[in-house]
Amino acid sequence: MKASLLFLLVAFRRACGTPNPTLQWDPETAKDCIEWYNNSYGESCEDVRSLFGITPEEFHEWNPSVGLDCQPWQYQSYCIVTMEKINNTITTTSSSSSTTTVSTSSVVTPGPSPTSWTDMGCYVEDPALPILEENLSPKGGDAALSIPKCENACYLKAYVFAGVQEGNQCWCGDYVGGEWASNQTDCNTPCTGDSKAFCGGKGLVNVFKAEQNEASTTTIATTGVSSTTTAAGSTTSQTQSSGAMRNMAMF
Repeated sequence: MKASLLFLLVAFRRACGTPNPTLQWDPETAKDCIEWYNNSYGESCEDVRSLFGITPEEFHEWNPSVGLDCQPWQYQSYCIVTMEKINNTITTTSSSSSTTTVSTSSVVTPGPSPTSWTDMGCYVEDPALPILEENLSPKGGDAALSIPKCENACYLKAYVFAGVQEGNQCWCGDYVGGEWASNQTDCNTPCTGDSKAFCGGKGLVNVFKAEQNEASTTTIATTGVSSTTTAAGSTTSQTQSSGAMRNMAMF
């Protein structure tokens, strides 16, 4: 996703964008959609495409029910960002001199979320205080939840912490309230969208902290040659001690 699109999404999503559809949607919508526009605000199709920097071809690919001419435009939810769009976008700048042909490629790959997420461990829910502030999942839970999907959704809403619970719930917050589970293996419910990973449990939340999003930039100058380099994100793990420990603070 281009920088301008990311900026618009973060600034505008609380009004228009949600990580899940809140209205009826086309079942043929792109399966890797991570951000939705809920068409109940009176904006035209053309305005929405322009606002989020989406080409007519992209919008039709993500939302097959809408033609290139923006028809029909219904009272429903539409996809405005996909994971493929984020992962495939790079920024490239090129320059050349008047005497020698020189291509300089600068590739920045910040990715959809911070380059590192720290696993904070398994937390026990406090009946008087939620572990994280906002539940982003639809009623009944997310049928295709994965840890990266939840991390990305929280990052795009400018939260520092992401948490998964009961296999199908994504929570976000700016602080963590609660206690570490005395047995960290109690968070053992498989994620609905990734059966090989665990997404918390009943009354238990796996919490992750977003670290600084530092993009890797590579500049290569050669005569008549243009090169690009991409960087992949990583995930680090922080092991918590066993036994209940109180942890409620802004990190």
